[in-house]
Amino acid sequence: MKQLPFRWIETFRVIASTGSMTDAAKILGLDQSAMSRHISSLEGYIGIELFDRNKRRLRLTAAGKLMIPEADSAAAAINRFVRKAAEINQLSEGHLQIITSATLARGLMPNALYAFKSQASGVTVNIEVLSRVELEKRIEGQQFDLCAVALPFTYPAEHQVYIGKFSGVCIINKSHKLAKKIKIKLTDLQGETFVGLPRGTIGRMRIDQLFSDVGIDYKPQFETTAVGLNEFVEKGIGIAIADPFTVRSDSTGNVLVRQLEPTIQYEFSFLFPTNRPRTSLASLFVTEATKKQAS
Repeated sequence: MKQLPFRWIETFRVIASTGSMTDAAKILGLDQSAMSRHISSLEGYIGIELFDRNKRRLRLTAAGKLMIPEADSAAAAINRFVRKAAEINQLSEGHLQIITSATLARGLMPNALYAFKSQASGVTVNIEVLSRVELEKRIEGQQFDLCAVALPFTYPAEHQVYIGKFSGVCIINKSHKLAKKIKIKLTDLQGETFVGLPRGTIGRMRIDQLFSDVGIDYKPQFETTAVGLNEFVEKGIGIAIADPFTVRSDSTGNVLVRQLEPTIQYEFSFLFPTNRPRTSLASLFVTEATKKQAS
């Protein structure tokens, strides 16, 4: 059987909505004879009379009214097809603006970008690494395509995609006396020299509370940002407690990561702008990034 041309269906929809062959012809840019041929051909193809032609204005028959939802569905499918083609084209030449923290830039982004690149090789991606305060300002101004942020963070749930929950770890130098332990208890750290995050940061406050809950004194002798923790431990300056994303690969092999008990549960989420639809590129990046975490 010959394939049903969509133009016949579109002619049917427009005539049904206007009730006039003349008006429909103007909308579609066709002459009335072509319109008549489309409808006659469609009716012959499906074996149903769609319009009552005994009136001055074309009116749908009972069967024609039943076919309108199906015609609308066919039109919607065509529109989805066209939109998907546009999205695929965008994947080869689009741009994606991501804002995030130093922690996630080091721990999450490299693998996520690698997976994303395989799906969108021609896309340019700009990742801005910002402090928590700067992130909050940019999020408030909605100046991003995608944001990766540590929780808790107040934001509409419908514009978030949860990345996951990750246990905090202990970072030690391989020459440290605790290096042979697979799991380090907080009580093992009594009296040790610590490298910690700056006071007042959310990460530092959570670690302070963790030690306070078990009655152990936590007073880092050295303080630095998440970016510097690894380097300080590598040099044997002290022990650090951090989320697993803060720990990057150590080229010298001097840094070891150990389970911590009890520990802190770190949670992270992707944020989409609330003032505009999600872009296909941002959605694809999130899909690839969360897929990578799941594996």
